[in-house]
Amino acid sequence: MNIVVVGHVDHGKSTLIGRLLYDSEQLPEGKINEVQKLVDLYRRRFEFAYFLDAFGDEVEQERTIDTTRIRFKSPRRVYTIIDVPGHKEFIKNMLTGASRADAAILVVDVSKGIEEQTLRHTFLLDLLGIKNLIVLVNKMDLVEYSMKEYDRTVEEVVELLQNYKFILQGVIPGSAFIGDNIYKPSERMAHFNNLTLVGLLDRLEETSKDTPLRIIVQDAYGGKLGVRIVSGTLRRLDQLTFQPSGLTCIVGSIEVYTDLLEEAETGRCVLLNLLSPSLPPRGDVGGLSSDTLKIGKCFNVEVTLIDGKVKQGDKLSLKCGTKTVRCRMGAFLYKIDTETGVHSNCLPLLFKELKAGEAGAGSLDTEPIVIEKFSEIPELGRFVLTKNNRSIGLGVVLDV
Repeated sequence: MNIVVVGHVDHGKSTLIGRLLYDSEQLPEGKINEVQKLVDLYRRRFEFAYFLDAFGDEVEQERTIDTTRIRFKSPRRVYTIIDVPGHKEFIKNMLTGASRADAAILVVDVSKGIEEQTLRHTFLLDLLGIKNLIVLVNKMDLVEYSMKEYDRTVEEVVELLQNYKFILQGVIPGSAFIGDNIYKPSERMAHFNNLTLVGLLDRLEETSKDTPLRIIVQDAYGGKLGVRIVSGTLRRLDQLTFQPSGLTCIVGSIEVYTDLLEEAETGRCVLLNLLSPSLPPRGDVGGLSSDTLKIGKCFNVEVTLIDGKVKQGDKLSLKCGTKTVRCRMGAFLYKIDTETGVHSNCLPLLFKELKAGEAGAGSLDTEPIVIEKFSEIPELGRFVLTKNNRSIGLGVVLDV
């Protein structure tokens, strides 16, 4: 299960993950000594966050620059924990890290409450369709474990979340630096039912939807086709159709390294030996021949701009999966407040552009590309917009 950790800078995201790794004895051999050398070099106080900050300049600047992925083992399962930047200038990396998460942990410093990036990250999690949310009210040690301060922060969080569609799995008071209620119950907050962050994570159930087969073509390798399965189950002898090329073929074999499989599930990257004289190109999407693939040319989207600006009629490029096509921005429908998620009531005729940091809904006209509603198959309903070879925004497909 993939878990993304988000929140305002310095609220304790990386410290939380470092604490989880330390308490669960998941740290690689020699890592503590390696971090201690960096701490001594830059004359910093030892922090659990440094276990994740792989770059020396991150320790020097005391901030997380890029996303970090690391495996963490709980009593029930193995997680891939994603640590992402909280700084505004690193918002693009935050989007990259969160885009494939199954659930999120929102970290809020009890001594500071909700701040700018708390609002922004919450909005982006909702945009990316992440439903399961756990809130850690962190740094309880700084307020002497005051439940009054905890209750005040919870009220702020609940008020913020009421505009979104998250499934709030729980709110935990804790201290990542001390270790209270993270991996182990805290004696200082024994009145809180001995519930821990890890305990809440282990309660999450992995959801599985009965979705149609969709595979994304990555490339050809020695006459075999490299694909990633983004929904459904692929089986040997399945008859497939790839679009937009229109190629039809039968799956002769499914390979992972030297193993031959009879079937492969969602999330797997495999090699296919196709019974066909030609292979579909990179960027094509495949599905069962009995299932019609949706080829988009004009569709409604929600877009968050991270750089520059976009006006109605602007020519852009759109990347979905491994395919990039040219597109044109159509009419805008409404703006979205990126701090609250509330749709504005401005007239579309008066809303003709988006600027960096803004979000809104509108239409896109594109070259033929296989897409899906984000609510149905997220991997094919999520895209990146580029302009002049520079990534400027991220969006999701509302309707096809």
